[in-house]
Amino acid sequence: MHINQQIKQLLIVPSLLLSACANNPTSTSGLPVTTDEAIKQTPQTYATDGLSRDLIYNTLTGEIAAQRGHGKLAFEHAFQAAKESRDEGAAERATGLGLQSNMPDAALEAATLWVEISPNSLKARQIASVLYIRKGELNKAIQNLQKVVEIANSHGHSGYLQAAAIAEKSAAPDQALLIMQQLVNEESQDPKAFYALALTANRAKQNNLALNYIDRSLALDPASTQSLVLKTQTIISMEQKEQGLAFIEQAYLNAPENIQLGKAYARLLLEMNKTEAALGIYQSLYEQAPDDSDIAFSLGIINLQQERYQEAKTYLKSLVDKRKKRNQASFYLGMIAEEEEEPGQALDWYSRVEGKNVIDAQIRIAKILADQGNLNQARETLQRLRITQSAHEVRFYIIEAELMREARDYETAHQIYTKALDLFEDNTDLLYARGLNAADLKRIDLLENDLRKILASQPKHADALNALGYTLADQTDRLEEAKDYIAQALALKPESPAILDSMGWVEFRMGNLESALEFLNKAATISPDAEIASHLGEVLWHLGQQQRAIEVWNAANERDPGNRFINPVMRRLGVNN
Repeated sequence: MHINQQIKQLLIVPSLLLSACANNPTSTSGLPVTTDEAIKQTPQTYATDGLSRDLIYNTLTGEIAAQRGHGKLAFEHAFQAAKESRDEGAAERATGLGLQSNMPDAALEAATLWVEISPNSLKARQIASVLYIRKGELNKAIQNLQKVVEIANSHGHSGYLQAAAIAEKSAAPDQALLIMQQLVNEESQDPKAFYALALTANRAKQNNLALNYIDRSLALDPASTQSLVLKTQTIISMEQKEQGLAFIEQAYLNAPENIQLGKAYARLLLEMNKTEAALGIYQSLYEQAPDDSDIAFSLGIINLQQERYQEAKTYLKSLVDKRKKRNQASFYLGMIAEEEEEPGQALDWYSRVEGKNVIDAQIRIAKILADQGNLNQARETLQRLRITQSAHEVRFYIIEAELMREARDYETAHQIYTKALDLFEDNTDLLYARGLNAADLKRIDLLENDLRKILASQPKHADALNALGYTLADQTDRLEEAKDYIAQALALKPESPAILDSMGWVEFRMGNLESALEFLNKAATISPDAEIASHLGEVLWHLGQQQRAIEVWNAANERDPGNRFINPVMRRLGVNN
């Protein structure tokens, strides 16, 4: 039997020993048995397979020490076992224990033994390279990286890319580049060597050098997709976006059958907001590769963003039918159904979603149920999520309360926030949300208490400052105090439409109509929010610009027919729209 297999069999024993120790085993003297004594009392038969007593002792003691969190002791015994057995697995175990115990010198000593025992082990060479680089012994690091390249290449992988990854993981970008330059022979005829060099130079932000290496790679392999894409990215990183786009466009025109290159070109077009051009490239690619799920998905999403729902559904449903990207496709099909005002279909699609989109899908289900008047079902959906997705529990409490707020049940929303704060005391998001809800309850005392609690620990919390200032301006006569809070918030977020709106509103309440108009016009330019429009219209009305005010209100109602801000203002001012 191989020594490593024998050692692995011995690892059954530590759990038995731990169990025995947990039950306070005793020696013949009646005293608790120590770890050393437990080993000594292990039956002699363990050595009958050719393993020495010392090897058994060091292996078992090392594993017991590791299980008990004694890293240094675990390493010492594991390393002794590796040296005696000359076994690759034992050397790997010792190296791992050294790393886990944050003992880099010890880990390097074990890794060196591992390389000595198994010189063609890719993993051993990789770890040795990392440890030598971190220790600053670059010559030895490069010797091991050369072996990484040889071994990886012999297995059909890109050894130079692996070496580059090791260098970048273990050293600063400039030093990683220096290591790669020493590793790659200038006379090399391997295009992947120069590609790896280019990649490292690119990450070191030495773009001109990166371009030089890419060109050398392309001279050896002109059709290399990864080199063509990297050259494009490097040109763009030099603030030459149009030149980068022109380069990859020409490369694609030269090889329209290159699907990967085409996808890279289309992605770049999207990044540069050339959506229609990207759509054309994806459609051409789809004709060549209709089974490529990335292409079909991209076409679905682009058409969805362009509100071409029928086209989007065609591509996304094809993915569902082919069982590719089903969860993502189902989620976006649910979104389309919502846009098309088909809540039943939306619920069906969202219910099929699993994986990373499941939380968002279930939240959408809850909101649809609430919109249909099924608040109890909606809340039950969110309550189940709090159990099954407990890492996001706070988020689900906030969403549940928001559903109640949308139903104008502010008291129940308050109860939900309070229940959550009993579990997550002083959570900023919950305090902020409960504070805002208190404003709708006309409970300024509750609002001040929650928002001041936030500001006590985060005095530059712009949203809390703004909410406190706005509510004081809107519901009290403490206008100077309100303006001071809003001014602090505006200094922190000068382009925030919500804060600009608050400043406009407090200026209006103080009788400064022209100043109010200036702030509210700026806020309305940034955001089409109905509450901002309600304030802007009211200021315009009091400035004698009644027709303009009505236009602002009507436009807001058209954008957001269900908003709760415009109609109350118009009724209060006696406006017939």
